[in-house]
Amino acid sequence: MSTSYIPLTPQPAGGTGNVNNQQNNANPNGGSTVNPPPPPQAQPTPKPPTQPPVNPQPQTQPGTQQQPSSPFNFNGEFKFTEESTHRLKTKPRPIGNRKFVKVKPDVDVKALCNWMSTEWNMTLPPGLVLSVTGGAWDFPRNAVVKEVFRKGLVDAAVKNEDLAMVISGGAHEGVMKYTARGLSEYEWAHKPKGSDDNADPITLGVCGWKCVDDDVRDKLEKSVTNHQVAELECRTYFNVTENFIDEALDPNHSHFIFVDDTTDQRLDIELRVKLEREMRTFGETQYLACKDKVNRKEQISCSSSTHRTCHHTKIGLDDSEAWIADVGDGNQWISLDMTYPRRVNGLQMKGNPQADMWVTKFKVLYSDNERDWKVVDNKEFDGTSDRDTTVATSRFSSTVRARFFKIQPTEWHGDRPSMRFDLLVCKDVAVVCVLVEGGINSIKQACSSIKAGTPLVIVADSGRAANVLAHAFEGPNLPNLDESTIKAELKEIIRRDVDVDSTFDLIKEAAKKPNLLNIYDGSCEGGIQAAILEALRRDDEQSISVNTTLALLWGYHEALKEQMFGSSFTYNWKAYNVDELVLGALLRENILKNQVEFVKLLIDNDVVDLDKCVTWGFIKHLYSKVNDDAQSLPDHMWRIIESEGNVLDTVQEVMQELAFDKFSYYHGDNRGQEKDPVDDPYRHLFIFALLCGYDEMALYFWEEDSEPIASALAASNMYKNQSKKISSRYTEQQEHLKKMKKKFAALAYESLDACEATSKTADTFNVVLRHVPSWGDTTCLKLAELSVNLSFIGHAGIQALVDKVWRHGLHKPGNDARFCVKAMDFVQAPRVAFGQYLMFYLLFLALFSYMMLSDQLASRWPQEVEYVLMVWVATFIAEEIREMIAHSPKRYFRVPWNWNDIFNLTLFTVGMILRLTAFGRNEARIILAFSLFGFYFRLLHELTPFKFTGPKVLMVGQMILDVLVILTIMIILLLAYGMSTTAILYPHTSDPVSLVTSIIYRPYFQIYGELALDSIDVTADDGGCTTNETAIQLDGAVRCPEHVGWGVFCLALWMILSNALLLNLLIAMFSNTYERVNEKNELFWRFMRYSITKEYYKKPSLAPPFIIIVHFWRLGCFMFRNIWTWNSPTLKLGFNEDEQRHIKALEKQVVYDYIMKKRQDEQEQDRKEQMPDRLDMLESQLKLFKTHVDERFDKVPVRVTP
Repeated sequence: MSTSYIPLTPQPAGGTGNVNNQQNNANPNGGSTVNPPPPPQAQPTPKPPTQPPVNPQPQTQPGTQQQPSSPFNFNGEFKFTEESTHRLKTKPRPIGNRKFVKVKPDVDVKALCNWMSTEWNMTLPPGLVLSVTGGAWDFPRNAVVKEVFRKGLVDAAVKNEDLAMVISGGAHEGVMKYTARGLSEYEWAHKPKGSDDNADPITLGVCGWKCVDDDVRDKLEKSVTNHQVAELECRTYFNVTENFIDEALDPNHSHFIFVDDTTDQRLDIELRVKLEREMRTFGETQYLACKDKVNRKEQISCSSSTHRTCHHTKIGLDDSEAWIADVGDGNQWISLDMTYPRRVNGLQMKGNPQADMWVTKFKVLYSDNERDWKVVDNKEFDGTSDRDTTVATSRFSSTVRARFFKIQPTEWHGDRPSMRFDLLVCKDVAVVCVLVEGGINSIKQACSSIKAGTPLVIVADSGRAANVLAHAFEGPNLPNLDESTIKAELKEIIRRDVDVDSTFDLIKEAAKKPNLLNIYDGSCEGGIQAAILEALRRDDEQSISVNTTLALLWGYHEALKEQMFGSSFTYNWKAYNVDELVLGALLRENILKNQVEFVKLLIDNDVVDLDKCVTWGFIKHLYSKVNDDAQSLPDHMWRIIESEGNVLDTVQEVMQELAFDKFSYYHGDNRGQEKDPVDDPYRHLFIFALLCGYDEMALYFWEEDSEPIASALAASNMYKNQSKKISSRYTEQQEHLKKMKKKFAALAYESLDACEATSKTADTFNVVLRHVPSWGDTTCLKLAELSVNLSFIGHAGIQALVDKVWRHGLHKPGNDARFCVKAMDFVQAPRVAFGQYLMFYLLFLALFSYMMLSDQLASRWPQEVEYVLMVWVATFIAEEIREMIAHSPKRYFRVPWNWNDIFNLTLFTVGMILRLTAFGRNEARIILAFSLFGFYFRLLHELTPFKFTGPKVLMVGQMILDVLVILTIMIILLLAYGMSTTAILYPHTSDPVSLVTSIIYRPYFQIYGELALDSIDVTADDGGCTTNETAIQLDGAVRCPEHVGWGVFCLALWMILSNALLLNLLIAMFSNTYERVNEKNELFWRFMRYSITKEYYKKPSLAPPFIIIVHFWRLGCFMFRNIWTWNSPTLKLGFNEDEQRHIKALEKQVVYDYIMKKRQDEQEQDRKEQMPDRLDMLESQLKLFKTHVDERFDKVPVRVTP
């Protein structure tokens, strides 16, 4: 929503006019003003709404004295001494010097606001004004009052989109002190270092000059005279003299206005009421920007038009066309619906840019119902003087609040009226008065505010004045009051002689506006903020947009739902340009703020159309404006935030790492323009929520996704990969990610189960086998495999598909069922391929074993068997290369069995190379023997399709990992024992072989019971060893051990560690692995069955060594026909657009029904769980009622009849 603003210039007295011809256009009643436009190259750019207000006073330079005629001469700054601030309970707000001004009671409030805006650099009007009044002494604070000051008012002031202003009496006592202290505590606890002080709420103290302590007044007067900053002490005074209290100024207030009252009346109350009222209408006016904001079809109407209808009329000042009446009489008009009542203080007008037609005189009418019209100021306004170069600015004598505005030309140039215009709209400001405790002056303040039209929130049970008004205004009998009771309560709270009758008259006058009276007793859910929202809602003059904004910022979504989506507001909401107002100001910002409930309100109530709102520019804005101050952002989001260039390219790279390596953020080469809508808005928002870690938001967008099963599987895989990337130190984050992985995996399984239960089996097959372009043109099966979703793969429907593919291959229903087709399906079926590969692999092992066990390797040159094995292994290598190219190296090396193949083929190749040399045949035999071991080990993989052996193979793999863990610990302990015992028993050994034997060989086999005690507990007398160094070195005699006792002690310790500890620990780990795998034995087997089926479905139809024929055929196709057939077939079915649309609709409908049923079940379960509590509550109420009835009967007198 684009918004332009009026250039603000001081208006001369008596009206405004053209600077070159002012005498011809002057209008003392605020009529038309014609100003020449600036040159095109010097036109001002749009300014934010924080510019100086209308009619600003010229700024004065620091250190210079103002003009004697200014009513604001008495102004300056002061600060509090550090020594005195240290005595406070709370450190004062970091707001620098406090600013003050002394004014007369009859000061022009608009001029005062202008002066504050320019001299104090104060942003006026603020978005929220809280006028707090109440007790001027410290008073007991109950839980409700503490909540008001500690959290309620502070949150209301801080959590505001625009600057907030808090107005109080400014004294360091009572509610004034508590309110400002709450802001101080919040800022010191939450305000970041180095943040802008101008963004802090304004705390404005308004009090009488005579209320200030004499010493303070003297210091302030001297500071103004000497142009210095006064220094004050933080003190509290309790001296009461007649109607005034000598008050100390509160150090947490940033600005002060002193009212120079010379009488005993509290004239500062009147000034506060005027300020509250002025804030509603004060401020810079802004264009309605008809060209961009107005929905012409619903908001513009006219008497007649040369266009087809009034809906096609362009009326904006910058439009290239204008409204032209179809009839040239004085009854022509054009009307604008503002969609809800707004404050307007003028308009601007231009002529027709395409013809010499313009309006010279006109009337402005306003209405709230389009039936009862009133004329603004009861006069005619001057229009423009040419077709396009001048802009006529007409200001009303006072602000007009209405929904409908009609412009009726009375005089014009040309044969018919023609014009363009924009209304000048005041900024909407929320103003609320809050009463806490207080005395007679607080009652006057509150009642005066109500009389001026400001809503009042009374904090009941806070004491004195608040209790009196709460008792007076509660109940349905307003404006009728109980005069005697109220006067009696007034006499109890008044501490000095005051006219009770005049005070009661004020209360009686306030009771005539019950819509402005609101009582907060602490029971309202949401606290004082909810009470403020209710007060603003009941105020007939309050803008509905302000209520909506505050409810949003404060997080009161139920109030917001009632406010926004009631029958009256839905129409008004849709009257705006959805793309700019709703999308820009609400949807995008609340997705960024993770406001799930509010986003649900917008989408579920059809306020926004995501198909139009979510554009490529919208998505880029989300990623570029994500809250980079959040400490909980995942690491990959920092990579996206700090990326240069197109942020979506970085998002695609991150998604390829987390979800699927072939993921594409775009469909083909279509990347779209900034304003082009995305193809699937829910998917893009779902991805954004996943990357940001907005779990609830992601779940909501998943529910609306057009491909929910694939999206749930992709999300599960993303969470799995994220948990792997997080360091093990962050266990809580890992557990949360694993929890979300399981949640989305369960959603995918339950959605598939719903499809299986409500549709045909063929439809379920189509859902999981169709390609999903939005997730990298993959399938649900592939995504489930990547996320290792055992439950999804193990689903009965998936297993039925696996069994079908295993037996007969894969083809679409309805394909040609001729014999040749069936024969090809049989040959290419995975079970046939598996049997063929297994048979030829066993034959290969037989030949290899024969070569190793016979004397084939003894000859100088290779024999026939060896050549056959070489060719056979060459076909193995060619197939491994093909798989690596087809699946990408990254995915190829993820499979453990591929590493086994590489190991086997590498050893065989090295062994055969050594075999061909004259000196390496013995080494070749050893290497080939290890290769043969690896090939035999590979046979374990062929056991995975079988139910009784497949899970056991998995157990073996898991137990090997357990052995590696134990082996690492064992090596450390073995070296420790071997080194220490060798140093004790054989301290002078220098032979490397003996050292290795003593350190590694002997300790390792001692684990299995080969203790070799005869080599430890032996002496030279036994004849088995010697201590003669010459015999040891020359003759190789065995060295006798030394310190045998210590050696035996070390052996005993080693046996305890190795046999009793490590081996039993290994057994325990084996048992745990067995139980873990056996617990999900069925799921593991089903997953491995799917894997082996997919593997042999993709393999060529001929097994090695005849597989070389397939490779040569594919190579020939590529060379002669340019057809690349290197890739294997995939478990994927192709469908046309109609079939794709049908499958997506089926999946979406089934999942939607499942979600609705799940919600109903959860609600029913909640009701069942709450039933015992409700019964207990009912029982307690019945008991209380029975007790009450018994007490009443006991009090009834018993009459005895004689």
